[in-house]
Amino acid sequence: MKDFASRPTNRDRLLIAGLALLVSLFVVFVLFQAQTLVANAPDPYQFEELGRRIANGEGFRGELIGRRAPLYPMFIGLIYWIFGQHKVLVQLSQCLAFAGTALLARDMGERVYNRRTGLIAGLLCAVHPSFLRYVADFHLEGLLTFVFTLCIWASIRFYQRPTLGNGVLFGVAAGLTSLTKAVALLYPPLFLAIFWFTRRSSRAEGAGQRRPSIAAAVLVVAAMVLTISPWTVRNYRVSGHFVPVSTGLSDAFLRGVVFSRLEFATLRKPPYTDAEQEVNAEFIRLCSAEGTRWEQDPVLTEKILNKEMKAHLLAEPGDVIRKSVVGVFTFWYEMTSLKTSLVAGLMALAGWVLTFIGIGRAHREGHPQWLLLAPMLYLNAFLALLLALGRYSVPVLPCLMVTAAFGIDTLAKRWNVGWLSSAAESQLR
Repeated sequence: MKDFASRPTNRDRLLIAGLALLVSLFVVFVLFQAQTLVANAPDPYQFEELGRRIANGEGFRGELIGRRAPLYPMFIGLIYWIFGQHKVLVQLSQCLAFAGTALLARDMGERVYNRRTGLIAGLLCAVHPSFLRYVADFHLEGLLTFVFTLCIWASIRFYQRPTLGNGVLFGVAAGLTSLTKAVALLYPPLFLAIFWFTRRSSRAEGAGQRRPSIAAAVLVVAAMVLTISPWTVRNYRVSGHFVPVSTGLSDAFLRGVVFSRLEFATLRKPPYTDAEQEVNAEFIRLCSAEGTRWEQDPVLTEKILNKEMKAHLLAEPGDVIRKSVVGVFTFWYEMTSLKTSLVAGLMALAGWVLTFIGIGRAHREGHPQWLLLAPMLYLNAFLALLLALGRYSVPVLPCLMVTAAFGIDTLAKRWNVGWLSSAAESQLR
């Protein structure tokens, strides 16, 4: 890892932040309502409705909120409570989160690789369509991408300096990410295991790198647990059951069985309509057979779907393997239509091609590229076991843009692209 004693100028940060804000504001006020490529329903998952309740003092009305996590509606509710219930204020705040994501990507690129990679990564994020798609409406992906990127950025800081303070920062960021979507819960333990292994190997090779102390490692997990625990306690008081963040594990698994079928994975049939309707009809049937209504009681619904998931695991283990293998790929492209899926899939493919171009150089120069690969592969594999859709890859796309930027930097160096080198160097002076 490089020395950070000489601090860079702020020109590259201003360029990235300014570009990200300009592009995202154009999307919010001009492009989003005019386009027809993606649906522009304002509140498909009732996050804004939950936010309005919070702003009005109703809170979550003493109920579990099913598969949803609390941080995004609380984010909306806080804005509405302070400034009034104006949709544009949420959109503007999501533009700021978008710019923050681009800035974090820039810093991650600089920390793991070099300044030019950071600049390229920040610029890629500032114009990436997959991020811009979520700045104008009430999908949680905008906030989730920001807090997940913050979590990865904090993990890189902890890798560089495994102090107690950096451990707390990493744990809190992981907790906030989990409160936005529970898929991040297992990443900190995985990170610590890889960190311990790599630093142990480095010591064996005489590199003399510092491993995190037991106290620092414990503090990461403790900070995450403490960040989540008020919501967990609240869930227990409401339901009488241990629900760390949200229900929905078995729901996601069973949906994944259908969404990964060939006709949906190849987009011969639209997954977000045909597959969704098929799954919902089956869940209604299963709950009706148990004398209840689907999602009337999230805990009871989870119990019924858990039973069905276990039955499927025991009866068709080969199908579980099939859906998981298919999910590794659908995670990067399966969107609402063939057009949007092709756009997402081709951008992800280009990112991975550029990533592989830089892998050899990263190994030779000693860049710890696993800091960026680990979260991407973790989320990809975790959701392949459950439900792997294209929009679920958005939170790790900043990591992919950083590794892709290093691939671009590698090509520029290999081909001696003088104009790119000169432009980047002049910006960084």
